[in-house]
Formats: sequence, structure tokens, C-alpha cells
Amino acid sequence: MAVVLADKSGTDRASLLAMGLAGMLLAGTVGALGAPPFTQFANGARSVATLYAQMTQTRPEVLQPITHEGTGLVANRAELVQPGMTLIQGIFPEGTQVRLYDNDGQVRHVWNADFFKVWPDAADRFPEVRIPKSQMHYFIQGMSPLADGSIVLNFGDLGAAKLDKCSNLVWRSDRPTHHSVTPAGDGKFWIPGHIPTAETPKEYLPSAVTAKEIDDLIGSSFNGYNNSVLLVDADGKVEREFSILKSIYDAGLEAAIYNSVRAVTVDPAHLNEIEVVTPALADRIDGVDAGDLLLSLREMSMLLIVDEIDGHVKWHAQGRWFRQHDPDITEDGMIELFNNRSRSISQKPVDSQIVRLDPATGESHVLFPVGENDAFFSDFMGAHQLLDNGNRLIVESAAGRVFEVTPAGEVVWDYRLPYDEKTASLFAYAIKIPNDFFEVENLSCPT
Repeated sequence: MAVVLADKSGTDRASLLAMGLAGMLLAGTVGALGAPPFTQFANGARSVATLYAQMTQTRPEVLQPITHEGTGLVANRAELVQPGMTLIQGIFPEGTQVRLYDNDGQVRHVWNADFFKVWPDAADRFPEVRIPKSQMHYFIQGMSPLADGSIVLNFGDLGAAKLDKCSNLVWRSDRPTHHSVTPAGDGKFWIPGHIPTAETPKEYLPSAVTAKEIDDLIGSSFNGYNNSVLLVDADGKVEREFSILKSIYDAGLEAAIYNSVRAVTVDPAHLNEIEVVTPALADRIDGVDAGDLLLSLREMSMLLIVDEIDGHVKWHAQGRWFRQHDPDITEDGMIELFNNRSRSISQKPVDSQIVRLDPATGESHVLFPVGENDAFFSDFMGAHQLLDNGNRLIVESAAGRVFEVTPAGEVVWDYRLPYDEKTASLFAYAIKIPNDFFEVENLSCPT
């Protein structure tokens, strides 16, 4: 039995779903008791209940409760703020967007990231379980703006797309991509991806678990068992790919694999960032070359440096960070990262941090917070950027907050945005760019 959703208003769709749900629940209840011929409908009832909940929800599930008071720009020490404009990517009350803000907190331009406009043929491109049910069921994460006003971004675990300054599609990649978008030169980009579980060699699957069982566990969630590194060319075509699981297995990091698979079978690596190794970082680690790739694996709380061609591991580290995001390489070859941490492992108060690591010695220390009143926390996502004047832009993703701090820890710019009266917007990523970054005469578009 199938519930057909007519092309009608949201009210009519909800009514149809409600009627279908009532019938399926009755059949499902009888079926659960083992009474023929309704037993076959028991699973169907659960599926329709899930579909009904998805189609009638009023806010994206990924949003978190408001933790900071205030709306818009709540702090602006103009004389101490890095000149420039701030690009913020995420889920706003008006939709899934990338917004360009000036230092006065005014929106100067908007790129709308509409999955259904980019993939009108989604039913022909994706498994049904992966297709978002509505605008409430996807997010964007990772972006790279270009001088002509276009932008490359990820629709989380669905695909990458390049949009022009007016949000029109330039190209798209139907490969499932996620998290970061890192320029690789010559118009190319490094982007995390997924290799289908069915195409993953059995030796990289957990003992006594099949690829289908893993995919069934993944379902419609934003996960992928076999993370990969993709090199995408200037037209969105995949030029190179290698498996992170293979890299980890081949490096003999069995303890990391064991602990991660036990905790998160469906996504044991969770690659969330790719950075290109600089000469300064390469000089600090024997056997590492400029052009290698620095990777962040959240579920293993691990940093890796791998060869850019075949992905073999040259260096790895675990330390005082946990579930980290956005490792950045400094001019002096250090690594600074967003240390998410977790409040689920202890009753001791835990907040996020910005941590600096010396990869040559393994020594690390906390750069921010500086004082007791500087606390911030995002249990997922999160980013930061060291600015030219020494300040740092910090993205408190789950709180819908982007703020700039001085080296001494003073907050000099603070932007916050609720999604509604209960939840915060989601700021997946943000970066500051110079005022003259865009080379086009203006970013205006036809209304």
C-alpha cells in the first residue's frame, strides 16, 4: 500500500497524510498482533508515521535551543574589528542561504541554496531514502567564494554545486559530498565525499556486518561509512578520489578503527575538513611534503596528513581535542583547530575551545577562551579564522552566533540570530573576506 501525495497545498498534503496514517496505524496495530492479512502493514505504519512527522514539522530538526540572548549585531567595537565583510552560511529563518554582512551587521547580498532548484530531477539521481522531504530536511556546509560573485558549496551528504552571484546553477556534482570546500588551485577543489558501502571491499567492513546492514542503519541520516577525499575540477567533475578507511587500515591504526566502529558504526571516520599542507608545516614534520593533505576525522578525534595522490598516511595525532573541526595551518607551521568537546561524557561543565598544536613536539594549549566569561559551545560543526590584525573569527554553529575576538579575548564583534522564539539559526560556516574581494562591479541581481 502506498500513500500518494497530490501536488496540493501544505494543508491538503497534511490531510492526505493524516488519513493515510490513520488507516495504516489501524492495520499496523492489528498486524503487530499477528492477525492476517495485516501483518505486512506493520512496518508500513511506522514508515507513514515518520513521513507524516517529517512533512508537518515547522522547523529543521538540526536546530538547537537558543543559548544566547539578543538578535543581530549585539557588539561592535569598530576601531578594533578587522575591516572586511563576513560570509555566513547556514539555515536562516528565510531559508538555507549564504549571506554577506558588512561590519555594521547589514546584509549586503544573499545566495539562496535551494536543493529542489539544483536537483529538480532528484528522483533520478538519488536513492529515495536520501531525498529531502522538504526544505526542512537538508542543510549546507562548506563554501568557497569566487571573485566573480559565484560560490561553491555542499548540500550536506547530497552533492556539491556552484551557484552564480544570482543563485543560478553553474554546475553540480551528484556525488555525495559534505563539510568543507578547499581551493586546490587551477579552479579545482578538495571536497570530502563518500564511496558507496556496496563498493567498499569486505576487508574494510566490520566483522559479521554486511554492506546492506550498514546502509540500513544509515537510512536517511547524514552519514557515510566509507569517507573519501575528492579532487573536483573547475567544471564539477571528479578528477581523483581515495578512501579514508583504506588509508587508516593500511596505516595500521587498528585501535582508532576499533573504538570508532564500536561507537559509530555507520560513520567511523567522519572526515570534516581538508587543508593543503604548506611549506611551513612540511618543514616541521619529517616525511611530510608541501601539497600533502591535512585531514580532520571527528569520530576518531584525529588529525591526519596523507599523500595527495594515493592517500597513504604520513603523520597522525590525537591530543587534548575531541570531535574537532576546522584545523587551520598558520604562517609558522602550527595547527589551530576548533575543539568541540562533548557534554555527554561527564557532569563537569564542558565548553568548546580554540586549540593551538605544535605538530613537531605534540605540545598544545588553549588560545580561547581566555577568561571565565568567554564560554562558547557547539557540539557539532564550528569553525574559526585567524584574521590579518591578529583577531579571530569564531563560528558557534549550533548557537547561531559568529563573533570576533582580540588576542586578549575581548569580543569586538558579535552577531546572533534566532530562528524562531525557541531555536537558534544554524551557522554552519563563516569567513571574513576583504571589502574588495569580489571583482564584479556589483552583486545585484534581477528581483
